Amino acid sequence: MSGDLRVDNVDRAFAVFDVDGDGVIGWEDFSAAARGVGREFGLGVEAPQVRNLVAAYREVWAYVAGADLDGDGVVSRGEFREAHESGRLSAAELVEKWLVVSGRNFEVADRDGDGALDGSGFAGIYRGSGVTDPQVAAIAFAGMDVDGDGRVDRVEFQTHVRGFFTAEDASVKGARMLSGG
Repeated sequence: MSGDLRVDNVDRAFAVFDVDGDGVIGWEDFSAAARGVGREFGLGVEAPQVRNLVAAYREVWAYVAGADLDGDGVVSRGEFREAHESGRLSAAELVEKWLVVSGRNFEVADRDGDGALDGSGFAGIYRGSGVTDPQVAAIAFAGMDVDGDGRVDRVEFQTHVRGFFTAEDASVKGARMLSGG
């Protein structure tokens, strides 16, 4: 993996995945994120959108679990970073799985079904996923809303998600999707 930005984003992704803040990621973290997003939008775990989101997160976890070198059922920050640096976790494969998750998150947040999110809906995804600093969501939303209409469509959203996982410099869309500045 080249470039400090990509390493920073791997670390940021780990921090977001570690929903309970215990220093490791496991299925419960991913499950909590899915349930949290559903809750943000008034949906219980049995709602079809939340079930779809949980299934998408399960696919990500099944892949990320491959970084668990010591077989303890969780992935530490070191294991996660090493798996990215060694290529055992491929950014390309992870991004494809994460695009499914982001699409499912978008579907949960797009309550009126118009194909776009306003800042509040966008922030709900972040809050539900455990990113509690509203500035992080506000900065990411502003970066995605390139036409300034106060709305982000699915293509804009997923372009930035892809960039978050693949950016090697800060000019790429999504490069700083989870940074506060």
